[in-house]
Parts: sequence; structure tokens; C-alpha cells
Amino acid sequence: MEAKHTYFRDHILSCVLIPIIILIGVFSYYRFMVEHDYIVGYQGTCDPATGKCFMSCSDDACAQPSYYSEMQKYEPDLYKECGQDITNCDAANVCLPSDHKCSITYCDKSTSDNDNICQTPVDTTEPSTQPSPINNSNNTNS
Repeated sequence: MEAKHTYFRDHILSCVLIPIIILIGVFSYYRFMVEHDYIVGYQGTCDPATGKCFMSCSDDACAQPSYYSEMQKYEPDLYKECGQDITNCDAANVCLPSDHKCSITYCDKSTSDNDNICQTPVDTTEPSTQPSPINNSNNTNS
């Protein structure tokens, strides 16, 4: 009985593919878990009186709408500024000059979808310029 030899050329796909998959896994683990080299996306605070905010509702009646802007920040910068908890960190809601990759997206027609409604700024200091329906009559008494 003759021994059968296995040659590299017979299994070239598995001999190349398996080490490549292992290298990609090790590189990804190092990049994301050790170096934290990624962008974090979250909802930042937004004041509807001063900016164009996204508006979302937690129920169908929309009794208490919440206003937000979409934030994207480089994770090492965010961790350096706020630590583990970004919920009570003011630096998480603005792009600082020291941030490497940071963006704030406010609501407009190109960024809005059906789930997120835009809330435009409302100026409460000036009176309304729209005519009142009561004063809009055409009575001319002489």
C-alpha cells in the first residue's frame, strides 16, 4: 500500500485563506478593542430655540418631544474629555478645537427622514407677523 502525499498546491485556497482571516481578526481586535480607533455616533443635546434640531417622540401622542442633534466624535477624544460616561458631559455635545474627527449634524431637508422631524428655531421675542383672523375683516365703516 502506497502512502498518499498531500501537497501545498492541492490545498492552496485553505492554506492562504485561513491565515488571512486570522490576521484580519487580530488586526480588527487590536484596532477596536486596544487602540479604540473608531468614530462614535450618538444624539447630542440641542436647543430648538437656537438651532435646527431633530425631534423625536417616545409615544404616539408626542406629549414630551425630545430635541437632539446627531453627533459623531473620535472615540479617543471623547474618552479623554468625558471618561466612561458621556451622558452628563458638556464636552460631548460640542466639537472642541482639539478634536481630531468631530461633526454635528443639525436637521434640514436633506438629513431628515420619516422617523425624525425637524424643529426649526422659534423666535419668541418678536410678535407674530401673520395677520390675526379676527382682524382680517374688510369692514370699512364711515
